[in-house]
This record gives sequence, C-alpha cells and structure tokens, in this order.
Amino acid sequence: MAEVGIYTPLLRRWLLLLAVPLLCSAFQAAPPDSLSILLRQYRNSNQLAPWIYTQLQWQASPSRKAALLQQAPANAWRAPQTDEEQQAWLDLLINQGYMLLLSGDIVSSTDAYQQAFEWAGKHPAIADESLVLEYILKPLGNNYTRLGDYEQALFIHQKALALATSLQDQTALADTYSNLANTSASMGNLQQSLRYCQEGFRTASPNSALYGLLHSEEADAHSRLHQDNAARHSIQESIRILQQQPATNKEAIHWLFMAYQQAGDIYLSTPVTAETYYRKALLYARQQHLVRKREQAKLYLRLGQLYIQQHQPVSALAWLDSCANILLPGKTPSRLQAADMYGEYTLLDMLFARATAYVQLQQPQAAMQAFHLCFAVENRLRNEYVSAASKEMAVSDSRSRYEAAIDAAWQYWQQTKAQPYQQYILEFMEGSKSQLLWEEMQGQSILRNDSTGKRIRRLEQALVFYRKEALQDGGTDSLLQAQQQRISWELATLKKKMPALVSDTLPLPALLKLLPPQQVVRSYFAGASALYTIELDAHGIRFTDRQAISAQWYDSLLYFRQHFFDNGPQAMINAPRDWYNSAYRIYHQLFSQHPLPRNTTCILMPDGILGMLPIEALITKAAYSAAVSKWPFLVKEATIAYAYSLRTWQAQHRSQANNSGFSGFFIVQQPNGLPDLKGAGEEKERIAPAINNGSWYLNEQATVADFRRALSRSAVVHISTHAFTRQHNIPAPHIALYDAPFYLFELNGLEHRPAMVVLSACGTGDGNLVTGEGIRSMAHAFIAAGTPAVVAASWNVQDATTPRLMQNFYTALTTQPNAAIALQQSKINWLDNLDVTDLQKLPYFWAALHFEGNTLALQEGITAKQRPNWYWLVPIAFMLIGWLIISRKKNNRQ
Repeated sequence: MAEVGIYTPLLRRWLLLLAVPLLCSAFQAAPPDSLSILLRQYRNSNQLAPWIYTQLQWQASPSRKAALLQQAPANAWRAPQTDEEQQAWLDLLINQGYMLLLSGDIVSSTDAYQQAFEWAGKHPAIADESLVLEYILKPLGNNYTRLGDYEQALFIHQKALALATSLQDQTALADTYSNLANTSASMGNLQQSLRYCQEGFRTASPNSALYGLLHSEEADAHSRLHQDNAARHSIQESIRILQQQPATNKEAIHWLFMAYQQAGDIYLSTPVTAETYYRKALLYARQQHLVRKREQAKLYLRLGQLYIQQHQPVSALAWLDSCANILLPGKTPSRLQAADMYGEYTLLDMLFARATAYVQLQQPQAAMQAFHLCFAVENRLRNEYVSAASKEMAVSDSRSRYEAAIDAAWQYWQQTKAQPYQQYILEFMEGSKSQLLWEEMQGQSILRNDSTGKRIRRLEQALVFYRKEALQDGGTDSLLQAQQQRISWELATLKKKMPALVSDTLPLPALLKLLPPQQVVRSYFAGASALYTIELDAHGIRFTDRQAISAQWYDSLLYFRQHFFDNGPQAMINAPRDWYNSAYRIYHQLFSQHPLPRNTTCILMPDGILGMLPIEALITKAAYSAAVSKWPFLVKEATIAYAYSLRTWQAQHRSQANNSGFSGFFIVQQPNGLPDLKGAGEEKERIAPAINNGSWYLNEQATVADFRRALSRSAVVHISTHAFTRQHNIPAPHIALYDAPFYLFELNGLEHRPAMVVLSACGTGDGNLVTGEGIRSMAHAFIAAGTPAVVAASWNVQDATTPRLMQNFYTALTTQPNAAIALQQSKINWLDNLDVTDLQKLPYFWAALHFEGNTLALQEGITAKQRPNWYWLVPIAFMLIGWLIISRKKNNRQ
C-alpha cells in the first residue's frame, strides 16, 4: 500500500503522489527536532493540510511513525474545514492504520481504519471509490479477520464486493473473493469458502499472484475439511505460482512467505516435512528482508507449537521467547504481567503454548501464570469484537484452552493438595462460563447518563424499531437491513468506549459474603473427557471432583431429555420403569459421591448438556416401586435453584429492582389463530387469593404497552400466554400479547425491572444450547436485562397441572421469602396430594418449572402493595394552589 493516498481531485492526487518520493528523500534523515520546527511553523500559520502531510512524509520505523501519527489527531489545533484538509485527514487515518499494522498493533490499526471508513462515509466528495476499496475496506476487513471478529469482516468484505462489482474491477473482485473465502473458512463455512475460491478463479488471471493466493485459501478450506490430498495439491499449486512471480511483486513475496507456513500446517502429521516448510519460510523472510513483525512472530509460534507436539518443551520455549520478544518488546518472556497484555490472537496462542510447555516441564506455577495471561488476552480480544456471533464463536473456541488449564490445576491439586491449585480450578471454571451473559449484565449496570450513554440508549431504541419493522416486512427490505447494520455498527463502536468491566480475577471473599446461611453453590465444567465439580459455602471450597466422561455419556443425557420430555409424556407413561432406571443412573453418576446437602438451598451452575437436565426429578434410590407417589425424587431431599455462573449470580444479587407490586398477564382467548389457553384463566383465579392488590390483565387487556409499564413498576410480573423461542424456528423470540408480540430484544435498556418474572408459558426456560454460555432461553433474556429472579418452564407445561402448581407456589411465597423453597414446596405438595393421580405425578407434569437467580429477590414479599403513580396529580395541585393565591389576593383587594 502506498503510504499517502490523495483521492480528489484526480490531477492533484497524482501530482502529489509523484512528488512524495522527492519529499520523502528530503525527510529521510531529518531529525525529530527539524520535524518539530517545521510542524510548529505550519501550526503558527494555520496550515492544517501541510502540517498533516509533513508527518505522513517523515521516514522512520513503523513503530515510531505509528506513535507519531496516533498523536496527530489530538495534536491538531482545529478540525478540517476545506476539501483539501478533509482529504488530508482521511490520508492521516489511513496511514495511521497502515503503520500500526506494520508495527503489529492490530487492535489500534483496526480502530484507525474504522475511523477512516466512517470519515469517508461522512465526506463522499473527497472519497474516490476505487481507493476506498483498496486502502480502507480491504485492510479493515482483513484486520477484523485477524482479530477473529468474522461477522464484521464479512460485513466489510461484502461492501467491498459490491463496490468492486460496480467498478467492474476484475482484480479487485478476485482479491475480495479471496478475502471472503478466508473469512468464511474462519467462520467454519468451509463449503462457502470453496465457492468463493471458485468465483475468484473465474475472475483472476491463471498465472497471477492472486491466483496463487486463491489456491492458498482453497488449501486451507480443504485442510479444515480433512481432505488432506486436496489440501496438499492446492498448497503446492499456490507455491508453484507464487514462486514464478517477479521479484518486484511485494504482495507475491509476502503471500509466498505465508504459503510456506501454511504448507507446514498442512503437513503437521509428518513433523519433519512440516519443519522443512517452516524453515523455508524463515530463510525466505531473511532473504527478502520481510519486516512485518506480526508475521514473523506467527512463524516463531508455529515452530514452538511443532516442538511442543514432539514433546520438546525446551526447544519450544526458545522459539516462543522469540515470538514474545516481537509481540512484547522490552519485556522478559518469563516475567510477563497482566498489565503487559493486549488483544492479539498470536499473543493468545503464544501464551497458551508457553503454558503447555511449562506443563510438560512440570513447572506448575509458571504454567498457571501463563494460563492466566492467556485468558486475560482472550478477554481483551473479545471486548474488541463488534458482532454477537463472533463473540459466541470466541467463547466456544476457548473451551479447549480452559479444559487444559483446569486439568493441569487438577493434576497439581492431586499431587500436592495445596489450596492454591483448588482455587485455580475454581477460577478457570468460572472464567469459562457465561462470559457474554455477564458482560451484557455489566453493560446494563454501567450505562452512563453522559452523551455517550444517552446516544447508546437512543441507538438501542432505534434498533428495536428497525428490527420490528423488518419483522413486519418479512426481512425483505434491503434499506431496513442496511439501517440495522449501520446502527449495530455504531452501537458496538460506542459500547467499546464505555468504562472497562470489572477485573477478570474472581473476588472470592466478596462473593462468599453473599451466600446466606444454609446455601451452597455447586458448579460444573463439562469437558470433552472429564466432568469437573466444585462446591462452595460461606467458608470457602467444600470439595472438588473430577470424573472421566465419554462423549457417549453426553449423548445419553441428550437422548434422556429428548425422549422423555421434549417429545411429550408418552415415553414416560408407556415405560415408567425405563424412566426410573435412567433417572437413577444419572443421579448416581452426578451425586452418589457427593449428595446434595439436606435443609440447604443448592445453587446449581450446570455446564453444557447438564443445563438441560431436570435435576429435581432424578431418582435417589435404585429400588423401583410401581406407585409414583412413593418414588424418591431428589426434590423431596434438596432445594434447588439455578444460575449461569458465579459472576452472573452475583450480578443478580446486586441488581436494583422494583420492590413492590404484582402484575399478571393471562390470555385465554388467543388472537391471530393461536390455540386458546383455558388453563390461563384458571391460573389467574387460583393465584389471586395469595396476591394483595395485584394488577390483572386478562385477554384484550394484556397489551404490549401495559406489559412495558408492568416491567418498569411491579416487583413480580407473571406471564401466562404463548411464548416463542428460536426453538420454534421463528426469526425473533417473543411473548404473544393480545395486541402485538413483545420481542425479547425490547428488553434492552430497561431502566427499571421486576425483582421476579414468572414465565409459566411453554418452553420459556428452553432454547439453543451455546457452548460455554449455556441455554439461550427466554429466562436468559430477562436475566441479561437485569432481572434478579426468574421462574421458567423447560418444556411444554400442562393446563391440568400448572394452575395448581402456581397456586401452591404463590401461597408458599406469602410466608416463605426464599422463592426456590416456595417452588420446591409447591412440587412436594403436588406429589403428596392424594387427589392427584399417579399419572399426573410423573415428572413430565410437574418438573418443568424451575427457579433461576437470587432466591431472596422479593425483599418485601408478594403481598406488598404496589405504590400508585400519583405524579399526574402534581400539576393539578400547583394549579389549585395558584387559584387559591389569586382568589385570596382578590379578596384582600375587596
């Protein structure tokens, strides 16, 4: 890329580009003092454009020039005014991004290119499309790919594709197809990646360097598909074509350097061949004097990983030290600190490789420190992502690293019984769980009332509007889609400017203070080969455990859930003994060594498929009885509540919520052709006696407007109507209110929230299982919005049972502040009720409802009266006072 790009007008642009080499030679040896004097002269004469170009033309190392250009926007004494100054400002941002990329600061480089993209959009008169495509969109999209924010990379590359198509630029088209293939492969869309490669082959010249690059992308997709022969053929073709390019083609030189490394990756199953290719890349970089430090660091990392694979940790650390010296100049690799870390994938991989090498060397403290630093980088990287999909992918990708860290800490704990290693297990388990949910909850709590915070709220409101409009339109309006993308982009950019979230280190002492007497926390990590369990109470860690697990066991849990619950009650009705035996086997596996304590509320934090199990319905004894009423359900022995993680549970305790009032929404006669819910009316009548001064919304009274008001005013909001999640193959999860749907994305930005939401509709606790995040259910959405407590249903609830279970629940809440105990008592009363048949005592009919969050969220209980909103009387009172004063004055005059 040229260091200075002048876009308009064309004549001035090319004249200046011709002049740049002459100016650059004049400044090549110019000392900083001379530069400072010249900059001061331009400043004193108020010449902004020459002041900018003088800095662009200064010759220095990438890191020194990047530092200078980063300071330039802050040092500018005024904003650009003329076209020439606006053009110069755009060139400044582009060059800043390029220099930061050369120096290895990928995050700051991305920010600079993003600013350039936004500046070009605001000043179209000075933004030539072909150069915006080459010097802004191309590097910006590639930067997002390097950061792992693939959704944003795809968004940028698709913009570039549209621009290249309109310009009919075949080379730009082929280049963009290459970028799209790379991003698609990184997202796991490998067949799409291969299709993009084929599109690129159709537009690129067969003997061009770009054709060789497309073969590299094709090799990558084939390799990820485990098509080894095809991958090897493609990478050999790539190398052959790139080797034939002229020595003046700098891009081809760089691509060949990368192709040698990629060939090493493809031949990793034969380490000797892989090392040969890596060393070819190393030699080639020295011969060609390649200066991209980030790419050199990646090569050193690959060599370190290769030696780890061969269990040669000492040799591996030597290469990893070389990588660290590039990524963290001036730092001693063995003495790195959290303050030294920043968001960079190569740095992340280098630290994980170091941790693995230390594990092989039996150096536990060094290994634990390297794992900690690795996860610190991971968190910083994730904060740079714009799209939710990229964040979810990053969380999923981190699972194997967390499992390696937990396993290493477990082994050291077993060997030494030293308490710090038990603490490491807890911290790594916690770090792996529901990170995005916690960030959403934190984001709700730190929104400020300054201009940035207000702008975020307005954008969130606008995004809700456009999403609802798109749903009404069926998602076919391209203008609405473009508006959503634009607002999502700006929203994510602004949120990155908000204050940093709290420390990644688990504040265990502060957390334990939140545990009331007779409450324990039991957390799980479901790894690929082992299930880890840890239990806490107010005094600390009670125990840690590890069980070897096979993939087949996880499959059996999924079958258990689907067969006996998701597919309806028939399997349980037809084969109760099969259910009983299966439920007992699961209980034995999970709890036989460490039974849940009696007379204690157990906060369970399941992981993976464990989150889909109805734990309360498990069987605690092997002996089968034909009478369901005599079955030893776990609910009879333990009080169970659920939470996603320690941090989210802590946030639910700290969340400020409405402290009084009840609002219930019951829609019996469903509009829009939905099936009527006869049980909703009975549910209302049964729970009403337990509620003092509630607000009741029946059928047509249950509107979206009233629902929003209830969320902002009532301590308890009860919902008994149809609800739809992504499990129902719909575009947007929502609650079916009488006049319109209430979409879950409308919960964003709620300033006030209920203390507890009761979702007695079908499947409100069910949803997509996201690796590392848990179940993305309707309950999850309310928790993300800051709701301290939620009662939800994991599968389809029954009209015959739910009204009476809800009656028992609310009756218990009038005397029992612990909502989890109230729900447990409701279920036990159901099982003990002689009027209930054995059929209806099968778990399908009563175990769907479960409690999530802060068990003591209802501080004033459900009988507290809702405070009326008397604010509308204030202006009337002032009018009366004014009338009295005027009347008195008139009387005095008389």
